[in-house]
Amino acid sequence: MATGVENHLSLEKEVPIGPSFSYPQDVDSSSPISSLAPESVTHSQSQSQSQIPASPSSSLSYPQVSGQGSSDESSEVAPEIVVWTEDMDLSSSSLSTHDPEDSSGMHLDTDDEKHQHGDDSPLPVEPTDDPIAESFSSSHSSLTDLSDASSSPSIVSSKATTPVETEIPSRPQVVRAAQSFSASSHRHDIERLTFNVRPKSSVPTDIPSYQYASECIAAAESSRLNPYALHPEEYHFLRHHISHSQVTTYLNIRNGILRIWMKQPSVSVTRHEAVGCANARWFDAANVCYDWLIRRGYINYGCVQLPEPQSELRVEPPTKKRKTIAVIGAGISGLSCARQLDGLFKQHAGHFYARGEEPPKVILLEGRGRVGGRVYSREFKTRTAESEIEFKGKRHTAEMGGMIITGFDRGNPLNVIVRGQLGIPYHSLTAETTIYDSNGKPVDPIRDLLVEKLYNDCLDRVSEFKFKSQPSKLIEGNRDLIDDGRDSPGDGSKTIMQAEEATAALPDAPSVSQQNVPETVNMVPVSADKLTGRVHNEPGVPATVKASEKARLMGWNIRPGAAEKGNLDLTPATALEGSTLGSVLDHAITQYKNIVDLNAQDHRLINWHIANLEYSNATNLHKLSLGLWDIDAGNEWEGNHTMVVGGYQSVARGLLQCPSPLDIMTKFPVQKITYNGEGFDGVAIIESEDGTQVEANAVVCTIPLGVLKQGSIGFEPPLPSEKADAIGRLGFGILNKVVLLYDKVFWDSDRHIFGVLRDATNRHSTSQQDYSTNRGRFFQWFNVTNTTGLPCLIALMAGDAGFDTEHTSNDSLVAEATEILRSVFGKDVPYPIETVVTRWGSDRFARGSYSSAAPDMLPEDYNVMAQPAGNLFFAGEHTIGTHPATVHGAYLSGLRAASEVLEAMIGPIEVPTPLVLPRDSLLLHKRKEAAKDPRQARLEAYEIEVWEHVLSKIGDRPLRPNKVSGSAYILFSKAHFEAAKKKCEESRKPGKTRSLPNEVRIMTSRMWKEATPDERKPYEEQAAEQKKLYLQAMQEYTELAEKWDRQAIALRAAYEQEHPSLPGPEEGPEDASMMQKHRRARNVSYAEGGDSDVEL
Repeated sequence: MATGVENHLSLEKEVPIGPSFSYPQDVDSSSPISSLAPESVTHSQSQSQSQIPASPSSSLSYPQVSGQGSSDESSEVAPEIVVWTEDMDLSSSSLSTHDPEDSSGMHLDTDDEKHQHGDDSPLPVEPTDDPIAESFSSSHSSLTDLSDASSSPSIVSSKATTPVETEIPSRPQVVRAAQSFSASSHRHDIERLTFNVRPKSSVPTDIPSYQYASECIAAAESSRLNPYALHPEEYHFLRHHISHSQVTTYLNIRNGILRIWMKQPSVSVTRHEAVGCANARWFDAANVCYDWLIRRGYINYGCVQLPEPQSELRVEPPTKKRKTIAVIGAGISGLSCARQLDGLFKQHAGHFYARGEEPPKVILLEGRGRVGGRVYSREFKTRTAESEIEFKGKRHTAEMGGMIITGFDRGNPLNVIVRGQLGIPYHSLTAETTIYDSNGKPVDPIRDLLVEKLYNDCLDRVSEFKFKSQPSKLIEGNRDLIDDGRDSPGDGSKTIMQAEEATAALPDAPSVSQQNVPETVNMVPVSADKLTGRVHNEPGVPATVKASEKARLMGWNIRPGAAEKGNLDLTPATALEGSTLGSVLDHAITQYKNIVDLNAQDHRLINWHIANLEYSNATNLHKLSLGLWDIDAGNEWEGNHTMVVGGYQSVARGLLQCPSPLDIMTKFPVQKITYNGEGFDGVAIIESEDGTQVEANAVVCTIPLGVLKQGSIGFEPPLPSEKADAIGRLGFGILNKVVLLYDKVFWDSDRHIFGVLRDATNRHSTSQQDYSTNRGRFFQWFNVTNTTGLPCLIALMAGDAGFDTEHTSNDSLVAEATEILRSVFGKDVPYPIETVVTRWGSDRFARGSYSSAAPDMLPEDYNVMAQPAGNLFFAGEHTIGTHPATVHGAYLSGLRAASEVLEAMIGPIEVPTPLVLPRDSLLLHKRKEAAKDPRQARLEAYEIEVWEHVLSKIGDRPLRPNKVSGSAYILFSKAHFEAAKKKCEESRKPGKTRSLPNEVRIMTSRMWKEATPDERKPYEEQAAEQKKLYLQAMQEYTELAEKWDRQAIALRAAYEQEHPSLPGPEEGPEDASMMQKHRRARNVSYAEGGDSDVEL
């Protein structure tokens, strides 16, 4: 009988069984998870102190299941087998014992809340007539945000729809004056906001500009944005308003806002803080940028404390019915979307109050009795003598689904959630592994490395046939100015649009859409991640060297006669009907056997790596598209891979509870969704299997692709044909796990993974087709003791093995796992004391693990899956082509869907004209005067006066001489660049004549090493002469600079004594005492840090 989350199945008797930013660095985190009330979060708290409520351990009791062991092993204690079949509807034939009536039983987590339904009303759509507004897909550039590629929201309008600012305590890091502004009206003729903000008040004055710039650049990179270029959406709403020269200033403002957020993401960035990153002329641009960053989920997302809307903005009583947004599914994408919508509605409350209605409410509808979806950390029942001390009183869990955070750096939003907001402890993983042969003996690491290189080269050659997407426009600022933290000195005479149209009008010039489009960068596989199975790609050109030459460079012995003609020709394999990644890769491996000797062990090693790739795709490689299997190449994060201590599901619970609980209805299995397919107006109805109905003005569907493919949920009207076709074309695979808990550790506790090679049907086979079925069975083992707190191993079942697990009996799986472990660690390996087997394909709320690129998939299918249909919106890992099949991809898709819902409700962002005020603008003068502090204005004027006097006496400070070009090697490289390039091209295959700069640099390095002393001598002499001249120039500069500094100090002191700056009547009495302190601080800024030995 099924009890709680698991089915406890009786076992077959023939198997021996028995009783049962700065955030923390990428190192093991050990901060405890404690309860956190929303009001306890303050700006003075560090982000590592923000934590989530701990979920108490389950108090459910479980029946004991035991069985009899076989006679020949009667001395062994048989384990209790706990097989996770949560929400399954397996047939009785698939398992040894199963009660179909209990297969969908769910365990209600202790953090589930009771919620109520609300009333709904049709939602009016606010019209827009801006011809500029348009839709487009996000760039696939690695430095640009990649989460938006799956959606096509409208961008801008000429109406005001900015959120109303609410009060929140100031951040402790930045000192600023009191600020306020009035909200604009929602009209086509934009009424500008009034800002009482000091220009650049959010830019710190106590650090050098270059340090501030580096922090801004790092913040942009940590937010999935290119710090030096406009995001495609930014380009579209700014191209009519700013020039190419002004892009630099805008990027400095945007990066500065992101810096404020990344410094303390547990507290929201206010509009005043954002506007304070700009000069007065750029206040409106900063305001628009702030709105865009909020809507698109670059700032103020996740478990962030947001101020409550100001009560005085409410219209009492409301004249309109409160709207409701229903989010179906409380997995990571659903929680992300609901939490983001909740925050967006709070930040845009003024818009709804102006309509005479309350901000919309958000309700989550979840079919299970828990949150997290395919992120499920199942708690063990058993406690062992070797339980980790630091886990005392905490949950001991193992990951049934999502398990690894693939790096926190370079834009992963989980960096902010896990480390910056919730303060969840995590453990860093290492990929060092021992691979054991099928006989249990360790594989020679040298041979393993040889085979891995050959496998990577095969993938490299197969990647030649990958689909190549068209890059988006790249509108860059001035990198040198951005690196220095300086704005552009000029404004330019034409907007970006005017400049592009003027260029397009020239003879033989590219069209506007083709201008500023970077060259397509091919991403070539170079290695595979053993922890995740994902391929690591780098820019390059695939298959540039003949296969025989490449094999020789790897260290292989070439077969006699293969050196002259040894190459791989994959074109015939790709031309076959139904060709897939698997078929072409098998063809490449088969052809390599004509060049090098590959024995049976080599094939087992190659197929271990193939199984690792099948693990990352949750399906056999023969079910993957040749052109699109690696569609997300180049979008990987950086940093150590980690696992959450105590369970990845803590992230889901944190999103549900922090900073305040979301409204959720659990055990609400959806049967039918009725929506308005013609537009956002109208009412949607979500009906559960028991007939309960929930009305909403809009629905966000995060139902997994596997369930959509099964067609068990009805849509009225039916989904658009293009979306239904995409559902059919996309793949959805299965990855299953066998979790084994023991009394004590008998494996290498210092390593996180180890691998086991699997035999073909014929152990000595060298035919690829013989390995397909078995290679993914128990091929990789994770040591998760550090994150579960108990001696625990998790074995992966990938490729065909993942599907086979759905119908393999539990006792046979445990017996097979034990047999493998005994072959590696000896016959004394015991049976596990607790076992969990996942069957995601049989889970009716998942129907699989994650999406993949099936052979018939089209490049735009992920984008099609993301597109709204009337008032029905979509999110989930299957709706984001840049990060599919990942937890962070699911989270980003939720942010995107929330943005689309808000856009449909209040319209696109407004951009006033002119966006940047002219220098002689009366409004600009008013802003400057209103924001200027009397004392500051006097001191600034006095500072200018003093330095005008100094410069009139002794002129400008001497300039530092330019540095020399470099070493003798650099001079040699410049002189021999063309010769090196020619040598590179001579070693390439026909048709592969284009050299990469990196290849040429390697060749010039080799030429330098091979050069004789006589050949090097001229360059060494030239470098020595340049260095000598530079040192002489530096000596002269140092003497002149020291002399200038001493004169400047003396002149300034004399001038200040003769002409002191005295406070005026409009200043308070305390200003006079602060005057000298202020001037001393300003003095330091005029010395060149690091270039002068004079202390001012």
